[in-house]
Amino acid sequence: MRLVEKLLLGGGVAGTATALGIAVAGLATTTAVVVTGPLAAPAGAEALKPFAGCDQLRDWYVGRALREVGPWGWGGGRLYAYDGLERSGTMDLATGVPVPAAAPGSAPVAGSTSVAEQAGTETGTNVQEAGVDEPDIAKSDGKRVVRIVNGNDGRGTLVVSDVTGTRPVELGRLALPEDATYGAELLLSGDHALVVTTGGGVVYPMGDVIYDGPMRPGPSGSKLLDVDLADPAHPRLAHAENYDGTIVSARLYGDTVRVVTSTPRPDLPFTYPEKGISEQTAKARNQAAVRQTTIEDWLPSVTVNGLRTPLVSCDQVLHPPTPGGLETLTVTTFPADDAEDRSAVAVTADGQVVYSATDRLYVATVRMDQPDQPNPGIARDRVLVAPLDVKTDVHAFALDGRRTTYVASGTVDGSVRDRWSMDSYDGVLRVAWTRDRWTKAGREHVRNGLTTFTEEGGRLVPRGEVGDLGIDENLQSVRWFDDLAVLVTFRQMDPLYTVDLRDPAHPRTLGALKIPGYSGYLHPIGPDRLLGLGVSATEEGRRTGTQAAVFDLADLTHPRQTGKVDLGGESSDLPALGDPRGFTWLPDGDTGLTTVTDWTGRGELVALEVTGAGGISSRVVARDLQGWQARTLPLPDGRVALVDRDLRLLDLP
Repeated sequence: MRLVEKLLLGGGVAGTATALGIAVAGLATTTAVVVTGPLAAPAGAEALKPFAGCDQLRDWYVGRALREVGPWGWGGGRLYAYDGLERSGTMDLATGVPVPAAAPGSAPVAGSTSVAEQAGTETGTNVQEAGVDEPDIAKSDGKRVVRIVNGNDGRGTLVVSDVTGTRPVELGRLALPEDATYGAELLLSGDHALVVTTGGGVVYPMGDVIYDGPMRPGPSGSKLLDVDLADPAHPRLAHAENYDGTIVSARLYGDTVRVVTSTPRPDLPFTYPEKGISEQTAKARNQAAVRQTTIEDWLPSVTVNGLRTPLVSCDQVLHPPTPGGLETLTVTTFPADDAEDRSAVAVTADGQVVYSATDRLYVATVRMDQPDQPNPGIARDRVLVAPLDVKTDVHAFALDGRRTTYVASGTVDGSVRDRWSMDSYDGVLRVAWTRDRWTKAGREHVRNGLTTFTEEGGRLVPRGEVGDLGIDENLQSVRWFDDLAVLVTFRQMDPLYTVDLRDPAHPRTLGALKIPGYSGYLHPIGPDRLLGLGVSATEEGRRTGTQAAVFDLADLTHPRQTGKVDLGGESSDLPALGDPRGFTWLPDGDTGLTTVTDWTGRGELVALEVTGAGGISSRVVARDLQGWQARTLPLPDGRVALVDRDLRLLDLP
């Protein structure tokens, strides 16, 4: 059986601020973090239930909201602190001592096969799953490159260029609407460029720190634009629609598009405690505001040509047995050439992370249970140190052509880095997790592992587990195959683990390789080989720069590093560690392309050339790059389109 190559790397986590002399979470965070962990099968984790109609749906929202609304609106006026290592940074907040920060993927075992190489999609993007294209700032069909360029005024422009000649030739351009620029990326399907933009809705903090003060949902909204490229000299905005939530995920399956949106709770005219208004009075007024809401205030909507209509019907909204918040998560499906021919299904829950294979889509929604523990001192009434009991409900949807159907749910205990930590194969969902738990007695050991589970009677049921990988270390990257997982953890040394997945009920660790530094992104490059991009470090765990390494997996019980090359000094960075779309593998030349940046953000495009014996060397092929936004799109004739501030064509010998 040939192994299906997939990638996984780490993402960002919440940043911190300082208040009252205690490190606390700010509202800024990234949506690349799933809070989940080793699967449990708690009582009541059965299938989602549909609502009978709009009255029942509205009553459900209002009933839940009345329990949550307080004198400060959608919050309780409390500030939660974190009294340990701040894992999203590089500092122990208690001691000030730097710690490594997490990055953003004998005989051979019988029945195991070679790790084959993986190239990008037909549109040039390095993606998580073969057959599932992802949005990016630039795409190519082999003859044209379509890219989004941001001007000095912040406005975005879609530019179409011919790349069949010796030099790129601009064919046409279209200025994007002023409110459709932030976070704009595109999918390319035939003569349709689908531009998606992320709205400005609040993404609530996840992980070890939560701010529970007087919050309001804030502005929200995302756009989907259909640009007709039939006449490339005159790209035309054929269709535009506004979602009243944030686009969490967009994917292209052949000529079918799925968009996952998260709609926040409504922004109501709340009253807040101030002079002459007690907390009791404010809470009563806020509860009255909730009771006055209509179903239109809660139901996700879409606006086309100024007409606002429901995005999903009430009988297509489902709710989990365990409430997952007052947000609404919607999966909308439509053909790439007709965004108005849509169908949608929704869940009464928030969703920060989406993983999709060709036949399944998984959405992870966070629940936090926090036993309060008063903080001593002057902040006793306002700051609570809260041992966290973080759980995540995972909802599975079956994908069949343009049909999207809910099939199962399960509950997970712990934390997972991001969407790359989930994988699906042959009816089995595999999850790589980290359990970092606090109790009243203090912090437990950090544990990493992997769990498998299957769909049974509307539930995601655990089948097997491997635990205790990299005790007190951070999970840095994972690579999934049909019957194999490769995981990398790091604190001082880099244990690279191989895990046998042939029997989902009994996964087992096969081997481990411990070397200084770590690989934050793993890419299959040929028979039994992985290319790792990551960080070089001393044996004590001190970062010394960036590196690329080749790993030999011919003997899964004894993985080996066969080659390594340093790419930059202590202040260098590899954008591909946080965004795999910044890496390209060229199978015909056994060459990888990645950007290396310095502390100023300026970068160089580096070619990583792998030899037949497993050695590796590097050479600079382009300089003075923008760095984080650089993309390399392979073309049919062997050349590469380099997309940065401008568009260049590269011949790589």
